[in-house]
Amino acid sequence: MKYWIQRGLALLGTMLPGTNYLSRLVWLGCISVSLPIFLLGSAYLHVSENKLTQQFQEDSYASLLQLKERMENVLTQIEYQSLQLSIQPSIKAVLGQPDFAEHYVEQSEILETLLVQKNSGSLIHEVVFYQSASDIAISSGYGAATLENSPQRDNILKVLSMENKSEWVYLPSSVQDGCISYVRRLPVTNYGKPQGIMIFQVREAEIRKLLFNSGSSLRTQDLLVMDGKNHIMLHSSNHFLLGKPANTQPLLNRVLSDDSDTDRFIQTDDQGERLLTVFYRTALGRTYVSLMPEREMTSQLTWLRLFIALSVLIFLLLGVVLTIVFSKMAYSPIDKLLKYGEQLRNVGTTRTPGIKGNEIEFIRSCLTYLRDQAESLDSYVKKIQPDLRDQFLLNVLGNTLAIRKDALDSSCRTYGIPQEGIYVVLVVMAENLFKEKRFLPNEGAIIVFAIKNVMLELLEHCAPAQGFVVEKDEKEAVGIVHFNSSTDKDVITQTIQGYADQICEALQTYLSFKVSIGVGGQRESVALLSESYNEAKLALQYRLISESQHVLYYNRLAVPNDKLKIFNYPKSFELDMVEFLLQGELSSAEQTLVQFSQRVRASDSYNTAMQCYLVLLSSIIQSLEEMGYGVLDSLGDNLFEQLKARQTYQEVHEWFVEILFPMHRQITEEIRNNTTKLAVQRVCAHIEANEGLPSLIECAELVNMSPSYLSRLFKQEAGISFIEYLMKYKVEKARKLLEVTDHSITEIASMVGYSERNLNRAFQRHVAMSPKQYRLSTR
Repeated sequence: MKYWIQRGLALLGTMLPGTNYLSRLVWLGCISVSLPIFLLGSAYLHVSENKLTQQFQEDSYASLLQLKERMENVLTQIEYQSLQLSIQPSIKAVLGQPDFAEHYVEQSEILETLLVQKNSGSLIHEVVFYQSASDIAISSGYGAATLENSPQRDNILKVLSMENKSEWVYLPSSVQDGCISYVRRLPVTNYGKPQGIMIFQVREAEIRKLLFNSGSSLRTQDLLVMDGKNHIMLHSSNHFLLGKPANTQPLLNRVLSDDSDTDRFIQTDDQGERLLTVFYRTALGRTYVSLMPEREMTSQLTWLRLFIALSVLIFLLLGVVLTIVFSKMAYSPIDKLLKYGEQLRNVGTTRTPGIKGNEIEFIRSCLTYLRDQAESLDSYVKKIQPDLRDQFLLNVLGNTLAIRKDALDSSCRTYGIPQEGIYVVLVVMAENLFKEKRFLPNEGAIIVFAIKNVMLELLEHCAPAQGFVVEKDEKEAVGIVHFNSSTDKDVITQTIQGYADQICEALQTYLSFKVSIGVGGQRESVALLSESYNEAKLALQYRLISESQHVLYYNRLAVPNDKLKIFNYPKSFELDMVEFLLQGELSSAEQTLVQFSQRVRASDSYNTAMQCYLVLLSSIIQSLEEMGYGVLDSLGDNLFEQLKARQTYQEVHEWFVEILFPMHRQITEEIRNNTTKLAVQRVCAHIEANEGLPSLIECAELVNMSPSYLSRLFKQEAGISFIEYLMKYKVEKARKLLEVTDHSITEIASMVGYSERNLNRAFQRHVAMSPKQYRLSTR
């Protein structure tokens, strides 16, 4: 052991030269750079792998939910079609008829209905109806036949033996045709022995194409669906498992035994491969399962490892290069001294007569170098001193706690700031920048910089005041004005007022900026600047109350407490304003807003005024939401944050008038247009459902409108009046009856709600012939 320790120390000694200080400095710098990079790279790799693995799990769960949504939509559509077909009058009428086998017309009508359902989409393969009383099966593929002779015999017998009234199942012949069937016992509301059966056979391949082609992006991921009896309905990769019980598959046993609605876990298949299993169970009993191999996730992490390794290598090389460069720069003064010392030693050994002069030259060179470095450092400190002073003043302005006296004394001496005297803080903010077109929204620092320069120039000519101007948060310029302790208070007040007026005038004249200035109270120490600054900020809040004053003094804004006690929220103006907006009268709404603002501003409280405006905004939004669902989604960005960003009366007023009110009118018009179209569509559907018999009064009551208003809306949307539409509908119905029936013209007129005379007039107007002539022309 001792031998190996000695060998290790010897090797370390060769790697770290003892005489070459530059090599040792470079070597230690490289180690200092490499170790953190390796540690950070390893930590980042670990965190990234965990996050990416979690992301894979979330993606797997998301793909499963997407499959569930699509599958449920497809199944629900088929189930709804089956229900609609089952409750059709032609189907319900033949249930329980023992002589249905002899009713060929009704069989033909039902067969035509089944064909329409079959051809309604590419998913449906065949639709079968079975009437048990006459033992007749009607199929969209084979027509009507007795159960014994029907190709659907095995399927029908299988359904008759089932207990459930309706369910999805793989029937015997349907599996051979590659179909999954949805069966329903008829009638729908019967709980006894069924009188009939409705079978929808759906192409399993079409469902697979619809569901799995746009599913998970991972090719090795398996997705499957189980029905309420835990039979496999669909499988993304193995169609041989369709219709089989899920408990025959070992990977699904844990899913079947889990009572929760959704879960995710890792399990191992019979080949020893780990699978991420995610399942989701619906309220209807169907279960959706995702099986994704862990190797799929692991393979996706390869690029991450390569990327991190390459990044670590690049940073390592960069760190080594920078270490060498900066080490040489740091070693430069030492190297110069060593060279001077080596030169001195060489001179001493030769004992030449110039040894004393060489020694002085060596010392002079060293002192000259140190002096140059000192001058460079002093120049740098003087250059950055204003920035450091401004930072110190910002810290004092923002510090509401006590500042240590020794630190305050030291900083004030360093930056030449008097501690005693009279201090007044002014906060200058530009107004209505939301309409400023010369600058982008993120260029507030440029505006504040321009205001600061104007304030500095004016402060230099504002005797007897002195002081400083700093920028704060790229939003405001803060002036710190100092007076001697002996200065009269009236002089201070006049000087501050004159300085503030000059700022407003200069910015308006030369930069076209309109500003407001908040003036804090007078303080006798630099340590109390934060109090004066906070007062100036509070004074600026009064801009929401007053639109005439641009220079606001905190000590002049004292509000008696009894004002707030007698203030009442102007609810009546709010209600009037909302009503005007709903009627589209924006000018009246703006006048009401002015009255509302006058009442609010009478409170003389910023918080009360802002809360009133927020309540008004909430009421306007609520009025929109009451007109229809989903209105909030069309409002865009957070309106409350936009309102809070407006700090002056003018900004708030313009925001309501120019942004909120037009937005309200646009949304209201869209909602009303949609409501009008829906009302007219509902009236047309009611006319068709009642075969043209409803009157205008009945339709008006249906949509909660007056008859005259409905008549105008109908004319506007349909292009013809209500009476014309009703007449046209009755004429079309009479034409069909004349074509396909042998009823007399009097009977047909009675069926469409006309007298024979009125029917003749309607035919002459719309067909240009009498009903009798029309019947003769069609036969």
